[in-house]
Amino acid sequence: MELQSFNPWWKTGKVSPEFTGRKRKIFGEISKYMDKRQIVLLTGLRRVGKTTLMYQMIDELLRKDVNPYNIMYFSFDEMRYDLEEIIKQYEADVLREDISKKKVCIFLDEIQKLEGWPSKVKLLYDANPKLKIFLTGSAQITMWQGTRESLAGRFFDFMIKPMDFEEYLDFKEAGIDKNRENIFEKELKRHMAVFLKTGGFIEALDMEEPVLRKYLKESLLERVIFVDIPQTFKLDLPDLLMKLLTITASRPGFYLDYKNLSNDLNVDQRTIANYISYLEYALFLQKLYNYSKNLLTSEKKVKRLYPCNTAFTLALNPHADLPTVMEQFFVNSLEAKFFLKTPQKEEIDIIHAHDKTVLPIEIKIKAKIGRDDVKTLFKFLERNNLKKALLVTLDTETRFEKESLMIETVPYWKYWSIKSKLS
Repeated sequence: MELQSFNPWWKTGKVSPEFTGRKRKIFGEISKYMDKRQIVLLTGLRRVGKTTLMYQMIDELLRKDVNPYNIMYFSFDEMRYDLEEIIKQYEADVLREDISKKKVCIFLDEIQKLEGWPSKVKLLYDANPKLKIFLTGSAQITMWQGTRESLAGRFFDFMIKPMDFEEYLDFKEAGIDKNRENIFEKELKRHMAVFLKTGGFIEALDMEEPVLRKYLKESLLERVIFVDIPQTFKLDLPDLLMKLLTITASRPGFYLDYKNLSNDLNVDQRTIANYISYLEYALFLQKLYNYSKNLLTSEKKVKRLYPCNTAFTLALNPHADLPTVMEQFFVNSLEAKFFLKTPQKEEIDIIHAHDKTVLPIEIKIKAKIGRDDVKTLFKFLERNNLKKALLVTLDTETRFEKESLMIETVPYWKYWSIKSKLS
């Protein structure tokens, strides 16, 4: 084990700029917790920038004159070593004393690859009050059984997501005034088209086809599906994971029917359900529930399934049309949890329920919008004693009113106008 290859600052006293990159907005939030006793845990998709954030934090510590020997980084992504073994070598070769004797910062990347990591990290944390621990893990590792209980009160958890559209525009230095969207219509549409394909992944920002599609499929999707998930859950059928993801990308928002999937794929329904849950865990799929004021009723009703990122859909289904992809974009970006489908076959794409406010949202990306397009929205408002709804359109911007009820229509490219309706 050559720890020095992971920690070049032991010799140079600094982090190479090629590792630090440009800081994202979330860095400022995370940095507030760098001096706290608790563990900082970064979770999220592969290739989303968790390791870069670690290097940025190391760089920040070095700039504050922290002794380089008191900062150790190790990645479990490819290396299979035990945590106790790593710490012993670090103490012997670098610190030259027990780790408990001084303030030390340890950065452990892809911690989920370390078997039994919650209990091992807990022991290290509890035994060394001066030690500051930073962890990253792909997917939603804090949802693992026992993790929250084992580390309760000992960590701050940050979900690192791909960039949203606003942060993407900032990284691209687009120079768009969000208070004057009409002036920048062409630019917003052009940038939105690129954003849908690249999905907010920093490495993909300047990639073009076919390199972009190859990067998304091989460096992200296939790596997680054929390596990470099988290692974590000891799966026998990783090909089934890819089939389920491809099916969802071919029909984003399809109604989840385990029986039909079981018949089509010749696989037991329980296996299908488990494998879909693994893809959710890996942050590849997003499940929506049929809206009901009674959450238990929602859980039992029909569900819809979407890929978690439009880049996944377009990598697996490059011919997906704009209406399909835009519906998914808003489902993803609004972190939607509910849709509506009634026995009368009335449907609404998103029921945005936040705190005590409920806003029905329909996505209709087509040339002409008329009163027929808002009938279901008005019925939902009347039944639920609500006043407002939102219709996202191609270019139509108007209002439909009925007595005290109002439905606003906003073009999809008016990103900030749409966000303002949700607050």
